[in-house]
Amino acid sequence: MTMYQAYELKDKLTQEETALPLGARARSKELNRLKILASAKALFRERGYEAATLRDIAREAGLSTGAVFANFADKNEIFVKVVEEETARVITTAIDAHDTTRPLADRLHHQLLAAYEAAEGNARLILSAFVMNWSGQTADPETNTGLAEIASLTDMTRQVILETLRHAQSEGELPAKADIAHGAEIIEDLAFSNLRRAHRDSEPFVSMGERLRFQIELIVSGLKAA
Repeated sequence: MTMYQAYELKDKLTQEETALPLGARARSKELNRLKILASAKALFRERGYEAATLRDIAREAGLSTGAVFANFADKNEIFVKVVEEETARVITTAIDAHDTTRPLADRLHHQLLAAYEAAEGNARLILSAFVMNWSGQTADPETNTGLAEIASLTDMTRQVILETLRHAQSEGELPAKADIAHGAEIIEDLAFSNLRRAHRDSEPFVSMGERLRFQIELIVSGLKAA
């Protein structure tokens, strides 16, 4: 998924929520699909991928497991869809938060905080996806599908950061020789390690934000000194 595709998906999701098929049978099937995704998202964010079962997802949606299988092949397919939707929402929020009136370090911090706020409450869901990504595990090991969708949240976060650094470089805020590609990788790693740490330690959002600000300022200072 590219950043442009993230906006396309976000628009598509909005349309799906407001425009259902006209036929009664098609409308019922689409309503069930939306119920399943809402139920799955709630359970994945509460329990993580492994602990949320198809039976639980069906019960939370007020449907039978048969109705779930009529819409999705398995839990893996549901999880990939939920992660894809979450990725589009978080990434477009971060892109929209780009503010050229702010100094570079503050600009990056503002973008990542906006992404954190968009993902607030979904840490367990996101971390489940990261574990699959970091371990090289696919959502569906039999068909080898899902890893690309799961990896796209981290990849696209890095791309958003890189685009902000490129813009800063083009405006003379960073020297031309600054290694912005590695800078983006480091900031991406810090962003997700902070999320993991905050979830593990039940850390207040403000504390995480302040630590991230300090870390970003260090990286930007290093890039400026290149």
